[in-house]
Amino acid sequence: MNSTWIVGLDGSDGSVSALRWAVDLAVQRGERVTPIAAWHVPLPIWLMSGRRAVDVDRAGIRAGVAFHAEEAVRGLDDATCVDEPQVLEGHPASILVELAGPESPLVVGRRGISDVKHRLLGSVSQYLVTHATGPVVVVPDDWTTSPLRRIVVGFDGSEYAAAGLRWALEIAPTDAEIEIVVGIDVIPWLGPEEVVERHPDAIAHARERIDAVADEVDPDRRATRSFVVQGPRHALGEAMHDADLVVVGPRGVGGLARALLGSVTGWLLHEAPCPIAVVPVAD
Repeated sequence: MNSTWIVGLDGSDGSVSALRWAVDLAVQRGERVTPIAAWHVPLPIWLMSGRRAVDVDRAGIRAGVAFHAEEAVRGLDDATCVDEPQVLEGHPASILVELAGPESPLVVGRRGISDVKHRLLGSVSQYLVTHATGPVVVVPDDWTTSPLRRIVVGFDGSEYAAAGLRWALEIAPTDAEIEIVVGIDVIPWLGPEEVVERHPDAIAHARERIDAVADEVDPDRRATRSFVVQGPRHALGEAMHDADLVVVGPRGVGGLARALLGSVTGWLLHEAPCPIAVVPVAD
């Protein structure tokens, strides 16, 4: 896969962290990074101006957005793989979703800043991971960029989990460790030891099913596999403490291997200490 990484910039610390993360990976892979600084005038401002465009300093807003984008690029140690920032008018969520795709992964900061000039993330990040047709990586504001050494993939045997594993295998450096984490939650109100004792056949069946799906994506077993008799949130919480990236799909499946994403996705996006990649199923 030869990708161009799309990075959403809004002048916040989070977007700068996102840019550094994308550039570091693009340099390793010989790929390009395209920064996008999108801006719009929120509806309340239009209403207060009587809907008269002349009352809104559009040129000033655009110039400020461009300045912050260029400043972020100038702050990079190596910007040789970075294209000139594009400053586009429109709601950031819509613009970024339109530009991103399977071969144009989108990287954004976890939170943006909320004023007229810069409105990128927060609720927008949730929109991106549920509407983008390609992978979306959400980087914590205070993340210190480092090489990808350990990638954790949340896996429940669904087609969404398979897509996440496939993408992780594609972008992982050859020396990186990839770990598939499976949370098998048969009966949530029972402890793991009691579940293993009472329902060994159910656990074995769930493991066989998930192994079969993982083998289709990763027949050489490049990734190690960890099966945990716990809910997915608990399983991932323990596995990701020293991870450089966690990869998941936008939703999971029900049954013995309970839904990995949905509510868990929101939790990861807001609480995970490392970057989170949400990978949709290709159309």
